[in-house]
Amino acid sequence: MVNFYNKNIKEELSIKYQVFFDEWYGIVEDILLNEEFQKRKLFWHHYNMSVFDHSVKVSYHAFIMAKYFNANVRICAIAGLLHDFYPKAWLYSKELEELDKSYLSELNTKKPLFKRHGFTHGKEASINYVKFFPYLEDKRITDAIAKHMFPLTIKPPRYKEGIIVTYADKLNSLHELPSLKVISNKVGVKIKKFLLNI
Repeated sequence: MVNFYNKNIKEELSIKYQVFFDEWYGIVEDILLNEEFQKRKLFWHHYNMSVFDHSVKVSYHAFIMAKYFNANVRICAIAGLLHDFYPKAWLYSKELEELDKSYLSELNTKKPLFKRHGFTHGKEASINYVKFFPYLEDKRITDAIAKHMFPLTIKPPRYKEGIIVTYADKLNSLHELPSLKVISNKVGVKIKKFLLNI
């Protein structure tokens, strides 16, 4: 059996700005300790980071930004943590296959462009979080999760908290992508040549 679940999650998290950690953790502890959410440690997000780790970073950064911009810190912390809580993996994971192959059931399906992961996972996550955390359902959380991929969603987030979560997600995603040195595919080589000739 794959070992992913950790009841001592507080020790596992490496968070900057420790001064706000306990307040943030008090808001999101139930989600972090949820077994279904912890399975996101086995879902790959970008390059070499899990959905779990990415979501923790987005949540904490959105929480900090909410303090700065006088937004609702609870909404930002929760929506940030659940923004990628989609039900099926979009990248292969051997550990996820060992745990439950059903999480990989959509990997090899051909879809039109606008039905692919980048365009749909926000909506999927906004439905999935209510399934596992119905007591957290809130229109501002749902909107932030569903629209965090703006501009791919076309409609921007409706509330300030959604804009904060969207920004925190983009900021963290940029830091998680590999450098051009490690991209070995043809697209990466073309991008590198283009950038070197600017």
